[in-house]
Amino acid sequence: DEDIEVHSFEEMETVPAMAIDQTSNTVMMVVNEMKKFRKEFIETLKDGGRSDLKSFWLRKTKKPVLAVLLVQKPGGAHVLYRGMNMEVSMPTGSLCAERNVIGTALANDPGLKREDLLMVAVLSLQLPQYSP
Repeated sequence: DEDIEVHSFEEMETVPAMAIDQTSNTVMMVVNEMKKFRKEFIETLKDGGRSDLKSFWLRKTKKPVLAVLLVQKPGGAHVLYRGMNMEVSMPTGSLCAERNVIGTALANDPGLKREDLLMVAVLSLQLPQYSP
């Protein structure tokens, strides 16, 4: 029970919506990474090429969700990770973007602690002109 934290809504940090240029440099770093991720994701869909995004990885819901995670160990540099959902019709089920990006960060650095995870950005997209 020592690793469970419960917070009321009033205790959590909340801020009203604001213009991106009014946020901190740290938030801007995450926003800019998400913009790059979105652009690259959309370009991959347009290129067709060697991608199973439409036909396999997103065939169940056809709703891509991207996630960017910002990590920083004490005294260390900021590190950004990317993840996305996988919504396939398989016995193993699906994987949400947030869980995927946290797993990716942990796989890259098994020494991560929860307090090293600073923020996560999540963006839901539409698949353009879906065709199976």
